[in-house]
Amino acid sequence: MGSGASGCGPAGFVIFLLVIWFISTYWVAILTALSVITVIVGLIVAFVIVGRTPPPEVSQELGEPPRLPAQAPEPKPKSVRRAKPVRTPKPKPLSADELAAQMRALKQTSHVRAMQEWDYEWILLAYPNKSSREISEIANAHFAHGRSIGVNYGDPTLPGFNLRKPGSDVP
Repeated sequence: MGSGASGCGPAGFVIFLLVIWFISTYWVAILTALSVITVIVGLIVAFVIVGRTPPPEVSQELGEPPRLPAQAPEPKPKSVRRAKPVRTPKPKPLSADELAAQMRALKQTSHVRAMQEWDYEWILLAYPNKSSREISEIANAHFAHGRSIGVNYGDPTLPGFNLRKPGSDVP
């Protein structure tokens, strides 16, 4: 009973032969894998040994008593800075002229916006079969040229609008 698989019967003998065949066929791959594993384990052991060694002693002159390494100063605890509350700047008071100019600009802006809404309604009525996208394109082109029916008394390029003359607002 000289084989290593003697206790397994004929199936053990076949398994033993397969193992021998596998080793003889793939011995290069097995040897390469074992060598890679050995190198990795060796590197890990080297890093652990290097990491555990104490720092080297401070160099000193012959005959001089051994010096202790310099101690690093203890870090100071960081003081916690509290965030300052956010303050909005106080609005500076406007002079009478600045306030009047601001009110005029606000009134003009709201008037132009109201006229553009009115123009949009007119364009909507003038083109009843157009989609909302086409109406928006017409209105945007109309407003991009700075034209408005209510602001500059009409646009002769769009059909169906009332062409008013300045000063003829009175019936």
